[in-house]
Amino acid sequence: MSLGVAAAGQAPCVLVLPHTHWDREWYHLAGRFRQRLVALVDDLLDRPIAGVPSFLLDGQAIAVEDYLAVRPERRADLAAALRERRIEAGPWYVLADELIPSGEALVRNLLHGRRVLRELGATPPPVLYSPDAFGHPAALPLLAEGFGARVAVVWRGYGGARWPEGDTARWYCGESEVLLWHLPPSGYEHGSELPSDEHAMRERWSQLGADLVSRARLQLLVVMAGADHHARAADLGDAVDALRRVAAPAPVRAVSLQQLAEELECRAREVSLPRIEGELRNSTGYVWSLQGTFAVRAMQKRRNAQLERLLTREVEPWCAAAWRRGAWDRGALVRAAWTMLLQCHPHDTLCGCSVDGVARAMDARLDDVEAQARGLLADVIADLADYDPAAARRRHGSGRSVCIVRNAAARPRSGVAELELLTFRRHVPVGPGTDPEAEPERPAEGVSLDGVAGPVQRLARTVRQDRIESPLHYPDDDLVDARRVLAWVDDVPAYGLRALAITTVEGDGVRSSTAAAGVAPVRCTPRSLDNGLVRVLADDHGTVMVHSAHAPDRPVRLAFEDVGDAGDLYTHSPVPPVIIADAAARVTLAHAGPLRGVLVTEWELDLPATSSRSGRATERASTTLRVELSVDAGSSFARVRMSGVNSACDHRLRLLLHTGIAAPRVVADAAFATVERPVAPFPTAPPAGPAAPGAEHPVWTMPLARWLVVTGERRAVAVVTDGLCEGEVRADGAAAITLLRCVGELSRGDLPERPGHAGWPAHTPDAQMLRPFEAELAVIPAAPHPGEAHAFAQLDALADEVLLPLRGWTLRDADVVPGDVHGVHLTGDDLVFSASKRSDDGAWLVLRCGNRSAEERTGAWRIPGVVSEARQSRLDETPGEPVACVAHGALTEIPITVPAHGTATILVR
Repeated sequence: MSLGVAAAGQAPCVLVLPHTHWDREWYHLAGRFRQRLVALVDDLLDRPIAGVPSFLLDGQAIAVEDYLAVRPERRADLAAALRERRIEAGPWYVLADELIPSGEALVRNLLHGRRVLRELGATPPPVLYSPDAFGHPAALPLLAEGFGARVAVVWRGYGGARWPEGDTARWYCGESEVLLWHLPPSGYEHGSELPSDEHAMRERWSQLGADLVSRARLQLLVVMAGADHHARAADLGDAVDALRRVAAPAPVRAVSLQQLAEELECRAREVSLPRIEGELRNSTGYVWSLQGTFAVRAMQKRRNAQLERLLTREVEPWCAAAWRRGAWDRGALVRAAWTMLLQCHPHDTLCGCSVDGVARAMDARLDDVEAQARGLLADVIADLADYDPAAARRRHGSGRSVCIVRNAAARPRSGVAELELLTFRRHVPVGPGTDPEAEPERPAEGVSLDGVAGPVQRLARTVRQDRIESPLHYPDDDLVDARRVLAWVDDVPAYGLRALAITTVEGDGVRSSTAAAGVAPVRCTPRSLDNGLVRVLADDHGTVMVHSAHAPDRPVRLAFEDVGDAGDLYTHSPVPPVIIADAAARVTLAHAGPLRGVLVTEWELDLPATSSRSGRATERASTTLRVELSVDAGSSFARVRMSGVNSACDHRLRLLLHTGIAAPRVVADAAFATVERPVAPFPTAPPAGPAAPGAEHPVWTMPLARWLVVTGERRAVAVVTDGLCEGEVRADGAAAITLLRCVGELSRGDLPERPGHAGWPAHTPDAQMLRPFEAELAVIPAAPHPGEAHAFAQLDALADEVLLPLRGWTLRDADVVPGDVHGVHLTGDDLVFSASKRSDDGAWLVLRCGNRSAEERTGAWRIPGVVSEARQSRLDETPGEPVACVAHGALTEIPITVPAHGTATILVR
């Protein structure tokens, strides 16, 4: 065989990589697949095969955990096999979807995978092995470099006309690089079920070898001997011998993943390889990229994003701050919460393309993670505020109540804070022998807040139960007045806390004890909100628009679009009818300022309840969408909260934001990066007939992280979402954000967009999402333009304002009103906060930031207290070169230099 794209001068070589691709849950639940996994690993340990020295457990360490959960007596055997590389696992904890999780979640995934193996005395191969993820982020080379992985193995998202020919390239993200090795069109299972008969092998190799040779830039022909949930073949050694005879004179040997990586690296040094950059999301004409999963089971993806944010932006930083102040070490508890969340990240689980039982199991995990994370946050804020729950329980009724305002950003902030204020009404006795009438209920009292500038706006008031829990006592349950209020709070320290003393006063209102702040109030009419920066208007026809004071004649107009969907959990297949709602049926002013104005609009959509392949609806379902639009004093965005009850099947519902920007470009936030993405044509023409067998129509929708910005020559409009995962920007300047994509089949084989099954057929009625739903985003009508200096860092700061507003809750029966708590503070143009956490080994504080610009940037971390040592680090928390620190009174400043489009991690003692 002659080599098509390979460099001359290298001898061809055939390597066989025995493996299994192990979806932990998919068409079965994890428990059923684990039964098969145990049999597979037992066989690997008990029956070595001559000439087949290694077997790959799919690049993820959770398979090791799952096996040992039911075979703990074989821990020593498995540990020895992993150390000797007879079995390989990792570097990932789970083979995650790589486009939905945040960059920090991918880092936690790799850290936990390494931890599982280290506890067994083993190390993962230096390869980011991801054979089936539905695309790959632009920052994967940065992740690879940060974990010492020199090779990345991928399949979907790369290949076809838009990419260089061949199976090998050098992939860059800023200054980071990884050697990319790309699987053949049939992927990781192209060498499954190798025959041991020489005649059969000769027939198989004639096609298999030709497919490999045509793309082999390094004359390295790699046979992936395995497939989904396949055990090792009993005659694999004989099959390798048969291949050795058939492929002669080329040498043939079975290898481990590490050995494959070493051979790739060695050969790549002698060859000039093409250079690529950016996301791998389009493999049209080569393999399905399956980009239609970002909006199925949308509420689960939204919850995942919210919990990732809760852990990375609140729980981890404040637990690390409390640890530095001498509080109890909660590192193991934080890791436990992350472990449960990471088990939701496999690409068939988080993508939503599994049977309904898997989705229900994910819901249970998300509930567990939320309980853990919110409990950790409450406990650590109490620690930082010097609040002793046991003392408060003993002090019941005689202490002070304080509202603790927290700032989850690495810079000081002033602004409208969302506060919950609690005041005591009556003790609620619980248990046998108690008298529910023993204590009369106190009358309602007014509240005064110390340290708040200007008016306090009440949003809601309820009477509810509140428990004071103590590690030494039975909980004390009280009936309390719970007031949700807004207050302007100045200069809350970076990653810090500010305590506002709560004093009861005569009357029933809430007031501040400080003169008014110099911030313009929100002015409201029955159909408009205006804070001087942003204006929301619902005209007499129900058209809803968001204006900027900088461009009042160029509003963003809201509408909703619903289209029939005859697809499956992998692929959207649009069918008639297309329904557009471009005006609200009703408009009500719910809150009239001065700190927040809220308009409530209601939109009526007459949706199809079911649709056939022909697109004819058989029933219809009327749906009312409640859309709250709010504007806060001093903010440059309008918040949009949407809710409703989905009663329709087989459809996709999207919010349309008509920007009016001609010839738009779109730049979006992504893991550790910003990326430019293609704009969809408009109107979108239907496909010209079905795709060819094995092919797939291009997909214009894109994954969403925190924000996207639609830009024109002199104007930009941004959207910040709180966990909605799919968007599209059309050529007419409209941004379409998917709220729901509802279908009832795991996989269909009759789609014109993707002929053939992407998974095993199964009914998934829960994925029709026939239930209440919510979604939230913010519209920035005059966003920083990507062509301006520091624009992306400003967009990140605006996303913090939207997603991490100043918030506060009440600690009742406190001993004293604590002073301000100061946390880590990041300075430097274009630098954005990424992480503040305990290191995995417990010895360091880890500080990480990213550089959103195309040039190297410098800055500094300012940390309260004395720093004895600081070192540069990779993402994997390996200590590097020392960093000189400068003391400034009660602060220590640590200078940092961050490469273009890169990250910088600092370890601090």
